[in-house]
Amino acid sequence: MTKWHSIEIGCSSHCDADVLFARTDAGPTGAAELTARAAAAIQSTQFEAHDGLWLDLVGKQDERRIVLLGVGSSARSGRDSWLATGAALLDAMRALRIGSVRLPKSSEIGDQSALYGILLGALLHGYHLDQGRNEDSGASRPETIVIDDADGPNADEALRIANAVNRARAWVEQPANLLSPAIFAQEAASVLEACGATVRVLGLAELEQIGAGALIAVGQASVHEPKLLVAEWRGAPERDGCWDAALVGKGITFDGGGLNIKSRPVIEKMKFDMGGAAAVLGAMELAMSRHARANLVAVVPMAENVIGGRGMRPGDVIRSLSGLTVEILNTDAEGRLVLADGITYAIDHYKPAAIVDIATLTGLITGVLHEEYAGLYASEDRLANALLNAGAATGELLWRMPLTPKQNYLVESSVADVANLGAPGFLGLGIGSPTAGAKFIERFAGDTPWAHIDIAGTAWATRKTSRSQPGATGFGVALIDEWLAGLENERDA
Repeated sequence: MTKWHSIEIGCSSHCDADVLFARTDAGPTGAAELTARAAAAIQSTQFEAHDGLWLDLVGKQDERRIVLLGVGSSARSGRDSWLATGAALLDAMRALRIGSVRLPKSSEIGDQSALYGILLGALLHGYHLDQGRNEDSGASRPETIVIDDADGPNADEALRIANAVNRARAWVEQPANLLSPAIFAQEAASVLEACGATVRVLGLAELEQIGAGALIAVGQASVHEPKLLVAEWRGAPERDGCWDAALVGKGITFDGGGLNIKSRPVIEKMKFDMGGAAAVLGAMELAMSRHARANLVAVVPMAENVIGGRGMRPGDVIRSLSGLTVEILNTDAEGRLVLADGITYAIDHYKPAAIVDIATLTGLITGVLHEEYAGLYASEDRLANALLNAGAATGELLWRMPLTPKQNYLVESSVADVANLGAPGFLGLGIGSPTAGAKFIERFAGDTPWAHIDIAGTAWATRKTSRSQPGATGFGVALIDEWLAGLENERDA
């Protein structure tokens, strides 16, 4: 099983230091017996309590060590600001080489949502993948955050969210030689079954039997056979047979590009190309952990796209699970192929009320939206608005891109029903288009309400944010679960 670690949260009486929060326009907040000493230190040092700044008060031999952490003005609010405070707390612990700290009670902080946000931020920023290194990196790692017993529910909820997000991040960061399609499917099945899902994994023989030609074509050059994981959650058994949503995630465990091979410095990062699958699996874990009152199915096509004598070639025509034929113009446009078969499988077997697919589909989306927004394409406004609202609520932001019949030419083919690469684009130079990927997938969604989320820019952070250190972000896990919760509330209203 892919291993990862984060900071622990407990209720121990022992800690290395107490944390108090300092504001630019108010006195310090925290344990009453410590605030007077902290206020005196602020005055004597002229400490400016801006976001992320800290002051270390070691004190005399019999005095408790205090870390004053700046949180800005009293007017600050919002989930992201408290997540950033959790990140700053871990930065202070690392810099001061402090293993454990005690946080104030939520009642002492004042804002009831603050402690939850701080704990979640700390858990997300405390994450690191266990790479099995024989030598310690030498970096100091914070170990424990101590809270009051009464704040246990805040910690439980933060842990619930962080565990699903961090597990998704660990899968995305795991090297491809340690996370083949078979291993990924096995690990995902283990996690989801423990949450109450019914899981089955289709291997190559079963994929050949049902005619999943697009998924097979992508994975046929690799020694690691493609897989199709299907996970069902029946949270509304009284509506048996009615499926509220199908989630489809791109699970390319390594994308070398095939014969249209990728080059440095991109190719070594392509272990991340299953970020959409990780997001879908994490969202299912979150939904099940809160006992979602909905019938949900996750369909995750998994494959490795590499060079080999049995691999697909540019110019090939393959037949997808839907029966539509596909002209392969570029073997590196493989994500849309596996999503096509995944979506077809979901529609044929479940007839869901809505489908959302999520994928690290096109690097080109980052040229427009960079790392702050994921691209959203949707077949109807209602679904698009629900996803946009979920993104705003969780801080995993989406930006809706145009998708109209006028763009159908992007995937036209003279020899097949559809082509897997877009029209030449700018001045006929073949620049390509993220919209072409969405138009391709749209052909397989048919009349089912459908949305496509392109997370190529948001699945991996190149800089620290309020939600993660540089590396995998787990983008989409909280977003999709929030959307699912909205479906439940809308149906129950």
